[in-house]
Amino acid sequence: MKISFLSPAYNSEEWILTMLESIPKEYAYEIIVCDDGSTDNTLALLEDYQKSWPALKIINHPTNLGASVAYNRCIAEATGDYIAIIDSDDHYLPAIRSVLSQVDGQFDVYYYNMLTKAGYAFIKDESNRYTLPGQFKIIRRSFIGDATFTIRKDIAGDWDFNCALMDKNPTSKYTNELAYWYNFPRENSEYDLHRRGLK
Repeated sequence: MKISFLSPAYNSEEWILTMLESIPKEYAYEIIVCDDGSTDNTLALLEDYQKSWPALKIINHPTNLGASVAYNRCIAEATGDYIAIIDSDDHYLPAIRSVLSQVDGQFDVYYYNMLTKAGYAFIKDESNRYTLPGQFKIIRRSFIGDATFTIRKDIAGDWDFNCALMDKNPTSKYTNELAYWYNFPRENSEYDLHRRGLK
């Protein structure tokens, strides 16, 4: 299976290399990062990383358009069989290799669990398939269809994206692996970026 790793980035110089290094390259058909008008060194770090790993594709937004636009742009550019979204201020844990080894084309979505920087584990199961959107999953790209990250004042754009996917009743596998480190709570995290320009 070809897996596209996708990440929106805005002023992520502190985390971007850790995120990139956490992606197991043996499973990465491509990595697509949308730099959403960063004003720090994020873009320069990406361009330098690309020299040693040419499968990194950089999308450059000259101005900040918001996280949802960046997510949607990454999805539109992806060409793999599956997509895995990872926020630029987060990173994968070693167990992601076990998750990726299970992506065999039998399911529309492969789930894993998330660990916050405060040490709390978010466990994904059938009971919270709607209520915990987040980056818990690897998704068959052809299954996404017209599901998009939306721009709303009341909630992050991944809520509507996840609901649209769940409404299609995907076949799912819950790997039960703790495979993602979530940089939360943090001010100005990817979670909050959807509000940029909306206030």
